[in-house]
Amino acid sequence: MTIKFPVPKRDPQALDEILISGASLLITPELAKRLLAECPYDGQRPLDDERALLHAERMEHHTFLPNSQIAFVRLNGRYYLVNGRHRMHAIELSAIPYLCRIEVYDVATNPEMDAIYCRFDQPGSQRTLPQVSRSLGLHDDFEGGLKPTTAALMLRAIPLLMIKFRRIAPVHRPRATRDLDSKKAFALEWKPAAILYQGCLDVGLTVRTGRFRNAGVVAVALATLHHQPDRAVQFWEGAIRNDGLQAGDPRQALCNDFMVRGRTNHEFDLVEVSAVAWNAFWQDRQLKITKVMGGPIKLLGTPYLGGE
Repeated sequence: MTIKFPVPKRDPQALDEILISGASLLITPELAKRLLAECPYDGQRPLDDERALLHAERMEHHTFLPNSQIAFVRLNGRYYLVNGRHRMHAIELSAIPYLCRIEVYDVATNPEMDAIYCRFDQPGSQRTLPQVSRSLGLHDDFEGGLKPTTAALMLRAIPLLMIKFRRIAPVHRPRATRDLDSKKAFALEWKPAAILYQGCLDVGLTVRTGRFRNAGVVAVALATLHHQPDRAVQFWEGAIRNDGLQAGDPRQALCNDFMVRGRTNHEFDLVEVSAVAWNAFWQDRQLKITKVMGGPIKLLGTPYLGGE
């Protein structure tokens, strides 16, 4: 009598079936996280956070071109990511699936793998947001001037100010919101407010308060600091420091919202909760809970009152 053992089923999610050379692949945030964890290449240079953030910002605004190449080396049946690590991190950061073209190179030795990686590792192929801001003359090198990191935050927020907080999808926004010369001319008007916000951030920005660096939050901060600088400094500095704020203080309500809000929220959700907290603070009224209603954005004390 012959005993037949069941043939193990092949894992439908095996990398051999996912990573097909020459094929286009929609990489989800979950898949990006998996590939980063399972396919590390030890010879990679340190991750450039600003570069990954710039990719993520372009993905969020749908200006990052699809079908860019992601390359892997396959050695002894194992895959190594040799081109596209920053894009993988950007997909994970933006929580937006992106279509990429997969290339797989089969090699027999580690030196062969290193040689392929060196073909892709060409410096100077991507400018970071601070580098862009420097080329536009936005940040300064003197004490008290606008720092590169703050200038980068301002650049991310400027498109929302350009559209006056109207809920316009990125793909339908005016071309000027993507044109660097137009953004430079617009940003120069907001630079004093950005320097004020920089001072607020310096009182205690940590990983815990990282939401204050979101483009939507920065845009609200710039608008309030531009039109009501004294009152707005009290609001933003107090919220960022978050030291001894009482229940009912709108700044505490905003901090509480940021603590429980997931990373993938739409930027207008953060615009709206920031506006709700600011409006309560402006009116000297208590606020314990912020809510997102999806209506027009109104910022009291500024020209942004929910109209066109």
